[in-house]
Amino acid sequence: MVVMPDTDLAFACNISERLRQSIETTPIKISRAPGTLGITISIGIAKTEGEGDTAEGLLHRADQALYRAKRSGRNRVVADAA
Repeated sequence: MVVMPDTDLAFACNISERLRQSIETTPIKISRAPGTLGITISIGIAKTEGEGDTAEGLLHRADQALYRAKRSGRNRVVADAA
């Protein structure tokens, strides 16, 4: 989990996409053949909904966005639709 206070949704999506691309293009060295392993990530993003929002609600919406990313093909960034 990453918390980015005072960050708008578009900027959070941009940073998340850059992170996703960096991980996708950076193989991990391993001790067995073939010597490297490619990995990818899926990211779900949610923004606060105001003063009455709770940490649990925010985490739930981010989790739902993460599962939408996985269902829609993995290796992507999906923002909460709320």
